[in-house]
Amino acid sequence: MYWIFLILFIITVLIPDIIRGNVLFLSQTRAEEAAIFLMGVITFVVFTRREQLILFQKKEKEKDQRKIDQTVRDLLESYGYIGEVNRKMDILMNIALGLTDRSVLSKAKEEEIYQSIISAANFLMKADASSLRFVDLKSGKTDKELNAQEKRTPIKNTDLAGMKKNVAVEKKKDCLIVSSAQKINNIKSYLLICGYDREAESNPKNIEMLKVFASQALFLHSYVQSKANGEYK
Repeated sequence: MYWIFLILFIITVLIPDIIRGNVLFLSQTRAEEAAIFLMGVITFVVFTRREQLILFQKKEKEKDQRKIDQTVRDLLESYGYIGEVNRKMDILMNIALGLTDRSVLSKAKEEEIYQSIISAANFLMKADASSLRFVDLKSGKTDKELNAQEKRTPIKNTDLAGMKKNVAVEKKKDCLIVSSAQKINNIKSYLLICGYDREAESNPKNIEMLKVFASQALFLHSYVQSKANGEYK
């Protein structure tokens, strides 16, 4: 492109040497002026087209960059989602393995599984505090309770016992209550999750996993209680 401007400039400078006499109905002076004007118009048109081309290329480059940035963001979101799914699967597998391997079920192992369930609830809901409570619905008393952060949740047993039979999830006092689907020997388990993330709550898969956790906790609690007066160590 620069060579074109150079050639046009040289031609313009040499016009007085190129035109030596009248041209058609124009005198030599008028012909030189017309030629210089024409070269100026040509130079201006070439320059304008060059600017338009540069502007177009710049817009295309910005457009391509936006596509690249969006692709990178999509990839990061995909990797994050895959990582979260893998983490959830690991949680389920760890808890399931702890429940199925009864041969090594000890008091410490039982507590470890309960804490795994509480930690999983915290992770899924990005919560400030979660706890697991087993309530005797007949007496209304707490049979067992575990807190991940040693911070008691502000939910009373009357609130838990008052939940409808067909309702497994309820919100109360900035806390999410997730109960086991069934009761065993009048005992139900409840996951109490406080200070949770609203976006995490809107994911139905998270809620279903919490229901599974609550039922698994009740199953483990019932199994341990059914053993002969806590003969495990």
